[in-house]
Amino acid sequence: MKKIILLVAFLTLTGCSSLTSIIPSKWDDNQSRAVIDIRQSAANFDCAGDQKAQLTALDNQVQWFNLYAESKGTADMAKLNAVFATTVKEYQDRVKAGPVSPMYCDLKKKIMIQQADIMAKAVLWRF
Repeated sequence: MKKIILLVAFLTLTGCSSLTSIIPSKWDDNQSRAVIDIRQSAANFDCAGDQKAQLTALDNQVQWFNLYAESKGTADMAKLNAVFATTVKEYQDRVKAGPVSPMYCDLKKKIMIQQADIMAKAVLWRF
């Protein structure tokens, strides 16, 4: 009987730890502010300006959001941020390779705005 109780207790405890990956994280003021900063930077991205500097600033914001999410243990927010981080990194690599056409910049800007909007809605709609 004791073995059954220990087995049930073990399964219950390990089961609870796996639930944290399913349950969404709660509201966080810092993440909310950070995601709006990212959204604002994406919306105000100037294709005629210094793209490298703007991308560096965006990358720093994305990195801050990611480090905070990892440190706080909000894995769902870190996963959400990964897509946007990939977009920024790909754009940075393209800028390093040489001049970027205005059409490419405009398309990437639209993608960044869409991704930032999705992130903001996910972050801000938590309870």
